[in-house]
Amino acid sequence: MPSTHRWNRGTTLATPGKPLVVGGSPNQRGVVAAASYEARKFGIHSAMPSITAIAKCPALIFVRPRFDVYRDISTSIHAIFKRYSDLVEGVALDEAYLDVTENRQNIPYASTIARHIKTAIFQETQLTATAGVSINKFLAKMASFSEQAEWVDSDFTRASDRLCRTASD
Repeated sequence: MPSTHRWNRGTTLATPGKPLVVGGSPNQRGVVAAASYEARKFGIHSAMPSITAIAKCPALIFVRPRFDVYRDISTSIHAIFKRYSDLVEGVALDEAYLDVTENRQNIPYASTIARHIKTAIFQETQLTATAGVSINKFLAKMASFSEQAEWVDSDFTRASDRLCRTASD
């Protein structure tokens, strides 16, 4: 769902469009915890040594992690998930799997639920989110990668909705 680097609101607002990572300093054997889309264009990713990241992009902006802020935002986002399903499996501060087969809102399509959740996350946190919809966790994760541009209504999602409807008939 939401990308951790965006949780550093003040920094990302002051540096729009610039490559940014959350992580430890390259001068102190740090590691990248999260990378902005702009940084990813240089091949920078989480778990990469900071020294390698700065070599790939000398203009890279490093931001120290703010775990107290991340925890608070994560709690808010997971509360939004719980509005739609009792079956929420948290994977990380900013990621979870939801089984919405039987959902609290009685919404018939998983892609509609995903849009509702993304809208709620944005309205309540000003953070964008991605979502993948499918019949299992692996395919849902793959769908979320194909959907990084912050929209849900992809051919993959529509096909998953059809498959889910067929499987339940």
